[in-house]
Amino acid sequence: MADISPRMPYEKKLAAVAGQKMAYAEHGEGDPIVFLHGNATSSYMWRNIMPHMEGLGRLIAIDNMGQGDSARLPNTGPDSYTLAEQQSYIDGMLDVLGVSDAENITFVMHDWGGPLGMSWAHRHPDQIRGLAYCEVLVCNHESYDDYPNAVGGMLKRLRGPEGEQLVLEENFFVEKVFTAGVIRDIDEETMAEIRRPYTEPGESRRATLTWPRQIPIEGEPADVAALMDTLSVWMQTNDIPKLFINVEPGQIVFEKDLEILRSWSHATEVTVRGLHHPQEDSPDDIGKALARWYRAL
Repeated sequence: MADISPRMPYEKKLAAVAGQKMAYAEHGEGDPIVFLHGNATSSYMWRNIMPHMEGLGRLIAIDNMGQGDSARLPNTGPDSYTLAEQQSYIDGMLDVLGVSDAENITFVMHDWGGPLGMSWAHRHPDQIRGLAYCEVLVCNHESYDDYPNAVGGMLKRLRGPEGEQLVLEENFFVEKVFTAGVIRDIDEETMAEIRRPYTEPGESRRATLTWPRQIPIEGEPADVAALMDTLSVWMQTNDIPKLFINVEPGQIVFEKDLEILRSWSHATEVTVRGLHHPQEDSPDDIGKALARWYRAL
C-alpha cells in the first residue's frame, strides 16, 4: 500500500453563514466541484483525493456545522445538528461562496454528505454537472435486524439513553466507530487531526451523536425517511451523470442499499478497497477514478 499522507495541503478559510462561522478549503478556478463529508470527519478526509482533481475546476471542501473547524452552535441539545439543520447551513455556505449562482456543479459525497449534496441537487437539477458518491445513506431500514455484524445493536445503544455517555463523554464515534471504519493502522498524525475537533467532552461532540440518531430506521425520523425515498426515486429518473464508488468490503452499504444504488440511472460504477472510510485506505484509487470520470463528462 502506498503511503497515505496525513498532511492537509489546503489552507482552511472561514465564512459567515447565518451568524456562524463555517470552515472550508478551496483550490483552483472554474466549475465548482464540491466535496461533502459525513460523521466524525471533516474536509480533511478529502486531502489525498482533491489533488487528483486539481486543474479541473474550483475545488471546495466544506466542514459541516459542529465538525472540523466549523463553529459549534450555541445552546445545543438532542434536537441540534439534525439533517435539516445541517442542510440549512450547507445551503447557506453554497450561497456565500457563490456556488448557488454557478452552473456545471459537481458534488463528491460520502456518508451524510450524500443526502446533503443530493438534496441540493434535487432542488437545482439544471445546475448540476455530475454526482459522485461512496458509502452514502440511501434508504429507511425497516428493522435494526437489517444491519449485520452487531451494527444494529450499536445503533440502538447510540440512539438510546446510553448515547450521551458513549459519545459526549467517551468520544465513542471518533475512538471506536471511525477507527473501525479504516483497514490500515491509522498513523498518529492523522488520528490527532481526527480527534482535534472533539477533544473537549460534552456538547462539542453533539454533532457526532445526532448523526446516528438521524439514520432512518423503522420509519424514524420520519422527515429523513421521507427525504431518502424522494431522493432515491429522483436518482433513478434523472439524467445527471453519476459515479458510484463501491467499497469492498464496505461497512454501511448492505444488500438493500446496494440494490438501490445500482438502480440509479446514468451511473458508472468503480470498486475500491476499504471499509466506511475508503479515503483513508484507497485515496489514489478514488482520486484517479473521480478524475477519469469527470474528464469524460
